[in-house]
Amino acid sequence: MIKRMYKYLLLTGCLFSVLLSACSKNDDSPAKTKTELLTASLWKIASVGVDLDKNGTVDLPYSLETCEKDNTFKFNTNGTGISDEGPTKCDASDPQTEDFTWAFKSGETILYIAIPNSLISGDTVIKTLDNTKLEVYLDFTDPQSGANVRLHFTLTH
Repeated sequence: MIKRMYKYLLLTGCLFSVLLSACSKNDDSPAKTKTELLTASLWKIASVGVDLDKNGTVDLPYSLETCEKDNTFKFNTNGTGISDEGPTKCDASDPQTEDFTWAFKSGETILYIAIPNSLISGDTVIKTLDNTKLEVYLDFTDPQSGANVRLHFTLTH
């Protein structure tokens, strides 16, 4: 009876070990590069805000209009991209798509973006870039007040 119980426990232990190893996550895959993360799929603006005192906290969130929430940005691996107005345009006379360029700078801590007629143009500091989120900020001088503020942009997949 004890031998039989021992065999049963041994067999159960072996099966359990095999199941655990079969279900374990494969960590052998290399981490994605920033270019791979940026170019993996379309990005949409999730939030925009102003950090008045540049302390990392958005002081004045910008309320996105419906026509802005469906805009997409596609970054291509060759340093080009396409911004698309989506199904709902804010201004019917705006072009549906516009080409832009981008490049990493300073050891991939700065994302330079040149989008025509957009506030998201220039050197943006990368705060977060992962599989689902791109968060950048851009120091900006408000043309009306002359105040030097920081604009925060969060894009998601």
